[in-house]
Amino acid sequence: MAKLKDVFVAGGMPTVTYVDRKHLALEQALRVDLAEGFKIVAITGPTKSGKTVLCKRVIPEAKSIWIDGGQIEKSDDFWGAILRELRLPIEESEQTSGTVTASLKALIGIQSQLHGGVSVKFHAPTKKDILGLMRERGLTLIVDDFHYLSDELQREVVRSLKSEIFAGLAAVFIAVPHRAFDTISAEPEMEGRYAHITIPPWSVDDLKEIPRVGFPKLGMSVDATSVDRLCEEALQSPLLMQRFCGRLCVHYEVLETIKPEREFHPADAILVDIFKDVAKQFGFPTFEKLAKGPQSRSKRNPRRKKDGSGSLDIYQAILLAVGKTGPKSKLHYDDIRDALKDVLREIDIPQKHEVSSALGHMETIARKKIRGEPVLEWSKDYLYLTDPFLRFYMKWADESDFAFDE
Repeated sequence: MAKLKDVFVAGGMPTVTYVDRKHLALEQALRVDLAEGFKIVAITGPTKSGKTVLCKRVIPEAKSIWIDGGQIEKSDDFWGAILRELRLPIEESEQTSGTVTASLKALIGIQSQLHGGVSVKFHAPTKKDILGLMRERGLTLIVDDFHYLSDELQREVVRSLKSEIFAGLAAVFIAVPHRAFDTISAEPEMEGRYAHITIPPWSVDDLKEIPRVGFPKLGMSVDATSVDRLCEEALQSPLLMQRFCGRLCVHYEVLETIKPEREFHPADAILVDIFKDVAKQFGFPTFEKLAKGPQSRSKRNPRRKKDGSGSLDIYQAILLAVGKTGPKSKLHYDDIRDALKDVLREIDIPQKHEVSSALGHMETIARKKIRGEPVLEWSKDYLYLTDPFLRFYMKWADESDFAFDE
């Protein structure tokens, strides 16, 4: 008997509903690059597209050191995190065999300081000792969210890794597709020692594998039309698909396998409620930062909504209008203006330079105040929305959440 939380996993490591997308040969590509060795393997792909899951499937936990780039602010944090994960003996006497080298003795001492809350400065020889020990133990260094590291720290990490990569250390960097790996390719000596695996967006057929495998495990048969709708709204995101399926199970109070198997034909209203509920969890923090803009709302002119239900400032109005386009992942200014006509009174529709200025500010916020890959880009009269969770939120969030209190 299967439990819901073990079948549909949104944000964790799926097992029952893991989809390897064999037609893309991603696991094989990673295995080959690691087997060949002597290179940094860079894995890029859209947000929550399966990059981390791929690594966890291919690389045994016991043979890897995972570093979360989102938790690293400076160089010493990075090297300290690796040293903690190495789990060296607390004292030399815990060694059961072999000779304790001077470098290992030094690392044990530093680790003891870290555990004691002492601030430690890592110098080049110590970094080399840490990486050398990893290589000797056959451990793979995996830096998740590598793009969160500052450009300076990215360069330092690559340069520190160079000699150990040449000696056989395995390293994998995971990031969203942007300029995160310029630091690798810019190093002359890394030419030929850098492999890039791209994780493509999920197709509808890929997404369908999640409910195809998962629902029967819980004794459910969901009609094809409903599954198609879930795939359409998932915006190529397996995480959203996992969440949709899980929420549908909860709606029907299926928390573990039911017997005998039952057929389910959810009404559209049920699916819409699920989408609106999920939207409250995904995308809101990002949307909120964009909607606030660069200054206090009290300094902005309220613009009356066309239906008379309240007022919006220019940032809220633009985001609401963009949401009404689908939202599409690529919009021309004319598309945005047409959508604004459906949102605001004609007298309150902003001019082109005002729209362009507001979108420019949003792009700055996306690049400087929201961690990771910029969720939107405004360039040459085109708006590009790259984050599926933001797009999903903009489509399903309640309009009343963005009106001024009056």
